[in-house]
Amino acid sequence: MKETNTIPDHRIQTQLLNIHMEPDPHTESISVNTGFPAVLSLLSNHHITCQGLSINIHQEYCSADVILHFFNALTSLASINDDNDEFLAWENLIAFRLQMPWDMDFFMLDEESIQIPRNGLAALHRLVYLTALELEDLGTCRIDDDALLNLALSLRYLQCLLLGTRQLWEEPPRATLWGISLVIHYCPYLETLGLLFCCSLGDHKIESADINNLITTLHVGFSPPHSSFTVAAFLAHSLPNLGAIMVEPEESHRKSSHSRTDLTVPDRNIRIQEWSRILELTTEFADI
Repeated sequence: MKETNTIPDHRIQTQLLNIHMEPDPHTESISVNTGFPAVLSLLSNHHITCQGLSINIHQEYCSADVILHFFNALTSLASINDDNDEFLAWENLIAFRLQMPWDMDFFMLDEESIQIPRNGLAALHRLVYLTALELEDLGTCRIDDDALLNLALSLRYLQCLLLGTRQLWEEPPRATLWGISLVIHYCPYLETLGLLFCCSLGDHKIESADINNLITTLHVGFSPPHSSFTVAAFLAHSLPNLGAIMVEPEESHRKSSHSRTDLTVPDRNIRIQEWSRILELTTEFADI
């Protein structure tokens, strides 16, 4: 990305603003011209209106604190008075995607540093018109059912929600199957869903869970499969048109081979087989 002081000072109007930040091997520390500070400088110092914001920034520029500061700063940017309704101000953003790829040739932060707290998405609740929120590389293991409920209550227009499902994490997820029910209840337009969760319903009953007929693929990331019959019965009830279950991509394991100290998460191939079995059971239950 260009240094923001070299970008001409004029109005930028676009449906999708795509910001790609390449890693700089000659930069030893984060400055105003690198990472999230540079992105914020661009967004706050130039007259930009857009409907969608996509940011690709390498993990060496990321930590939970920096990411949370960026979320808060982004949603606090001053409104833009614009007579052209085709282009929306920041609080009216309808799509937000944050990608954080990893390059083994650069310094890598410990995964603990990009695990956000359970309320880490609270600032994004202000973006009430979002239809797509894609944070697949963000550590969302600590987000529990209550946090998912608060998110869903705020972002009721979501059609796509992807949280933490593109990486292999050490920390077990805290959300449960009931969190899925809460999300699909308050976000009735969801067509694409990806969450980390443990396969438990707690004290809740399957027949009390909500139903979504639009979702055909569930992205589960590294969510450890167990209680196959309970999970399949829940999915057959709540996602009756489910046709595919996707785990984290294989390339995420190149990172884990360099950094993981806890290898208790079942092997990816074993998890794929178990989720495939759950999907088969789901189809069988749905036909009953």
